[in-house]
Amino acid sequence: MFASLLRMTTKYGPPDVREGLIKDLKGAYPTKLEDFTTAETLGEDVFGSPRPHPNAVLNLFLEQGITFASPFAAYRAGLGGPSSLASDEPGIVLPRPILTSIIEGMWVIRQVTGYTSIVHVGNMGVCPGGSCILSAGTRQTEQRMEALNKVFNVMSGRNEGDALSFPSLGNLVCLNCEKRLETIQLDWRKRLFWAKLPRLLGWGGWEEA
Repeated sequence: MFASLLRMTTKYGPPDVREGLIKDLKGAYPTKLEDFTTAETLGEDVFGSPRPHPNAVLNLFLEQGITFASPFAAYRAGLGGPSSLASDEPGIVLPRPILTSIIEGMWVIRQVTGYTSIVHVGNMGVCPGGSCILSAGTRQTEQRMEALNKVFNVMSGRNEGDALSFPSLGNLVCLNCEKRLETIQLDWRKRLFWAKLPRLLGWGGWEEA
């Protein structure tokens, strides 16, 4: 219904109705990390039930020239994984250049620039708490690497590939270490969101609505 109303108001007006529809999308498809972290609803959840496929949403935005929301819509589509992203169902097939850019961009986000730099290059130090997995001394190289790898695997697995959200680490690390990891990740997320996310997924940058 939203798609039909958007197409109709784009073609026939009135423009204020279309502007209202676009305004409804701003919170769910943020262009700033601050808006992402405070959003109550993100992505296709804003459309209610039945929840549309993220590819269909991205296709709608491309068709209607909603450029400000397209990079985040592409990121949401990428979170579905290769099988969802490359679906050939009617209305869900993405243009090949867009599909290629998202696949390549999500690979970089997940495998190269993400949690490796947060966990292994983040200089976590040695935790003085005996119950924390990061309490392994720096001289115990094998134990240290094993501990860091466990944290890395939990962080990269529990959020289903969403590099913009900080996953719960449960009892793996102490509260102080979890806060330090979250602080490190926040700085990385800021740089990823603003400077890299659109470009990695095939867009030049963010645009305001």
